[in-house]
Amino acid sequence: MFEETTAQERLMFGVRQGIYSFPTDELCEFLRSRIDGRIAIEIGSGHGILAEALAIPATDNRQQEDPELRADYGQIGQPTVPYGKNVETLDADAAVRKYRPNVVIACWVTHRFDPAQPHAGGSVTGVDEASLIEACDEYIFIGNERVHAHKPIWKMPHEKLTPSWLYSRAVNGSREFIATWRLRQSLSV
Repeated sequence: MFEETTAQERLMFGVRQGIYSFPTDELCEFLRSRIDGRIAIEIGSGHGILAEALAIPATDNRQQEDPELRADYGQIGQPTVPYGKNVETLDADAAVRKYRPNVVIACWVTHRFDPAQPHAGGSVTGVDEASLIEACDEYIFIGNERVHAHKPIWKMPHEKLTPSWLYSRAVNGSREFIATWRLRQSLSV
C-alpha cells in the first residue's frame, strides 16, 4: 500500500495522525524473526500499534500529554501522538527495569541530550540509548538517516539495514533504516 503513496502523502497522513513511522507487515515479520521467542518490549511506543502487532509490552513516557508541550504543538498546528490504550506510562529505563527484556525495540525515539556533545542534539527527556544497549541483548532502532544522523550510539558497533519496505513521514530524501546493536553477537539477516 505505501509503495503507491508519495512522501508528501505519507507526511500529511503521519502529521495528522501523530504518527512518525508506519508499521508494515514486512517490518512486523522482520521484528518477529529478530525477537524469536525472546522477551521483548517497545519503548517510545506512541500509538502502540507496532507493539500490539508483535504482542509485546508497549511503553512510553507519554511526554506529549504534557499541557505545555501540547500547547507548543498546537501553535504549529501539529497534533500530538495519540497514545494507545495498551501503552504503559514508563520511560525507557523504568521499562527495562520492569520487564528485563532481551530485545528492546524503538522507533523514532529521541536520544538524551548530553551537554558535553551539544552538536548531537537530543532532548533532556530523551532516551539514554547507550545504557539500553548495555541492559539488553539486542537494541533495534527504526528511524530515518537524516533525522537520526547525530545519535551518539552511532559510535558503538552496530549493523544497519535499509529495506525498501520501511516507510515514515520524513520528506528529506534520505532512507529509512533498521539499526541493531547486539551485546553478544552480530546481526545476521
